[in-house]
Amino acid sequence: FFFQAEDGIRDTSVTGVQTCALPISFFAVLQHDFAARLKWSVTPNFKDANHEPMVKIVGSRDLDARVGATVNLRGSVSDPDNNKVTTKWWQYNEAGTYTADIAVADANALETSFRVPDDATPGQTIHFILEATDDGTPTLTRYQRVVVTVRP
Repeated sequence: FFFQAEDGIRDTSVTGVQTCALPISFFAVLQHDFAARLKWSVTPNFKDANHEPMVKIVGSRDLDARVGATVNLRGSVSDPDNNKVTTKWWQYNEAGTYTADIAVADANALETSFRVPDDATPGQTIHFILEATDDGTPTLTRYQRVVVTVRP
């Protein structure tokens, strides 16, 4: 499966057009999404099928921070089917220009924080994803991204 994107594994061998292989971590999520869509197409009642959780970033999704600063991340989630939703913050290294790993205070909390590393340089970007997955059948996952730009 290939798509045009700015992150992923590059391939120009088939069409000569630069494409990217979908990162493997998204395969199961896409398959579950497809299965849910098939179920929706044959289920007349909304309540008889699983629907994706709603995930939002509280505040701006584009932030600026100086080296050494603490960046607060806040999200909110809900589920139209009242399923339990688990959340996880993770750094999307492939998308950012600062690619060393950064730990968040509590990856599973809706409100967490991280410190901009001392070796980050102005202009670099740090991308964090809030991932929300419900416990319906099939499980469904949605994402929101926060981009932090390092400033002088």
